[in-house]
Amino acid sequence: MLDNSIKTIPKGWELKKISDLALIKKGEQLNRLDMFESGQYPALNGGIYPSGYTDKWNTEAFTITISEGGNSCGYVNFNKERFWCGGHCYSLLDLEENIDKDFLYQVLKFKQSLIMKLRVGSGLPNIQKKSLGDFCLLIPNMIEEQKKIAEILSKVDEDIDRTEEIIKKTEKLKKGLMGELFTKGIGHKKFKKSDLGEIPEEWETATIKDSGIKLIDGDRGANYPKLKDFSKEGYCLFLNNKNIKNDRFVFNECNFIAKEKDEAMRKGKLERNDIILTSRGTVGNVAYYDSSVLYDHIRINSGMLIFRHGEKFDPLFLYKFMSGPFMKKRYKEMGSGSAQPQLPIGSLELIQIPLLPIKEQKQIAEIILSVDKKIEVNKQIKNKLIQLKKGLMNDLLSGAVRVYE
Repeated sequence: MLDNSIKTIPKGWELKKISDLALIKKGEQLNRLDMFESGQYPALNGGIYPSGYTDKWNTEAFTITISEGGNSCGYVNFNKERFWCGGHCYSLLDLEENIDKDFLYQVLKFKQSLIMKLRVGSGLPNIQKKSLGDFCLLIPNMIEEQKKIAEILSKVDEDIDRTEEIIKKTEKLKKGLMGELFTKGIGHKKFKKSDLGEIPEEWETATIKDSGIKLIDGDRGANYPKLKDFSKEGYCLFLNNKNIKNDRFVFNECNFIAKEKDEAMRKGKLERNDIILTSRGTVGNVAYYDSSVLYDHIRINSGMLIFRHGEKFDPLFLYKFMSGPFMKKRYKEMGSGSAQPQLPIGSLELIQIPLLPIKEQKQIAEIILSVDKKIEVNKQIKNKLIQLKKGLMNDLLSGAVRVYE
C-alpha cells in the first residue's frame, strides 16, 4: 500500500514494504487456563493492553508488535520484556541488517492510523498478513540517520512516560490523602466511633437530608425541552452527560435553549457554587459551578441532580467530598444492579456525611486543591510533549528536516 501523503522521496531515502524489512509472524493462541490476572509475562493479543498474564513466553524482549484483530487492530507496540504473542497479534522478527529497531517502531507508530485502515471485516475486524506486508514506509538508507531520528523521538517518549508516571503517583497520593482527610481531619488527637467509622471527637455526622444541603432535581414537566428546542448557541446552556467528565465540566459539545424556554421551566437551574451529580446512565460524575465557568445561565437535564451547599458547608469542600472515594463508593453501590443505573434522591438523602467546622473544611479543600493543581500542571506538560512529538515526527520521518548528513 502506498501512502498518498508522501509527495517526494528525500535524497538517500527509499520506500520499502514492511515485509522487506522484517519477518511478520502471527502469534499462537494461549489456552485460557494458562492466562491469569497476574503473572511473569504479559499476554498480548488484539488489544492495546495485555489480555492477561502467563508464566510462559514465546517472544523475546524488545520486539515490535502490531495488533491483528479486534477493534484495536493496527495498534503498534514496542515490548521491552519477554511476552506471549497471541493469535490476534503480529510480531516483527529478524529485521533487515540495515534497519534500526527503534527507528522502525517510531515510523510504524507515525503511520499507525493508516495501518489501522487496512482492517477488513465487520464483526471482528482484522488485518491480513499480506496487506500489512505490502504497506510501504519511508526509510533512510543510512542506519546512522535512522538511529539519530529514533534517539530524538525516543527522548521525547521518555519525557512523556516520566510525566505520566508523575501524574499516576500524584493521583494515587490524592486518593489516599482524601481518604485520610475526610475521616481524620487535620491535627486531631482524639477520635470517636460513628456511622462513618472513626472520626475526630469534634466532628458530628448527619444525613444529607438533615445537613442543610438542598438536593434538587431537574424540571421533568411539560416544559422540558424537546429536540427542536435545542440549538448550538443560545441563552441558557442545557447540560447533558457529555458536559461532565472526570469530575469537571467539559464544553466541547453544547446545547442551548432560548430565554423563553428557560423562564418557562420551574426547577433545575444552577446557582454559583452548586455541585452537579450525574444520576442516571453514567452515574457518579461530579462538577462544580464556580466562577471559572463562563456561562451565567445553566440548567441540568433530567439525569442530573444539584447539591446546594447551605450554611454548614464550604462549597469547595463539599465538591471535593462529593467527588471523593467515600461518595464514589456509595454511587457505585446505589447504581449497580440494573440495565439503566440510577441514583434516586430519596436514597442519596439518607447517606451519612461528616459535619465539621467551616475553617477546617476550607483547609482540607485547599490541601486537595493544591494536589489537583500539581496534577493539572503535569497534564499540561504531557499534552505539550505529545504535540512536540507529533511535530517532530512530521518533520523527521518525512525527511523534511535532516539530522544526519
